[in-house]
Amino acid sequence: MLNKITSLLILITLHLFIASQANAAFCSLRDPVSAIQILYEKGYEYRSVVTLITEDDRVAVKQKLSFTLHQSEVGKHTLYVLYKDKKHAGFLQARSEWAKWGLVEIAWGINVDRSIKGFYYQRCRSIECNDNTIQSINAVLQNKSFSQLQALLSEDGETLSSEGQSAFKIAPQLALLTLHSALKTLAITDISWKEDIDKIAVANK
Repeated sequence: MLNKITSLLILITLHLFIASQANAAFCSLRDPVSAIQILYEKGYEYRSVVTLITEDDRVAVKQKLSFTLHQSEVGKHTLYVLYKDKKHAGFLQARSEWAKWGLVEIAWGINVDRSIKGFYYQRCRSIECNDNTIQSINAVLQNKSFSQLQALLSEDGETLSSEGQSAFKIAPQLALLTLHSALKTLAITDISWKEDIDKIAVANK
């Protein structure tokens, strides 16, 4: 009987450990240094700010958008704060999205004003995730604010608006997924890291 209880406790502990590791990796930036080189340029330094994304944060995103983060994203996550010449110069964050071809991991560069700097796919199994598509979608998203990005979506957020359809001529479904990711990234950054960003803004004056 004791052996059965011990075995059960081990299985429960192992399950919780695996679940926690999966949640932690769900939106992890695999290589911050490479991300800086791809999305910014040389001469940048960074520090990481870890926060707890809560269920309340998911609800808050839902209030800003018609969709929200995946349940697996509840937990600890990292925002990378970039500096150049000791001055705040932007952010890095990763977000994962479910697609019919599997999990798509997207690394996001964010400007100081929380507009989109750019992105690249850390992981994407679709043949559409190529350099040509990335450049095309980036050209539309770059330097757009949250409200400007929202204008590319229909009112229910399920499809592209007429403006979005005109903008995304290449791989529109992948563009829609990427647009959803961009909006969620900006929303959760302002919600979950608000206190940290406020402190950075004060220190940067």
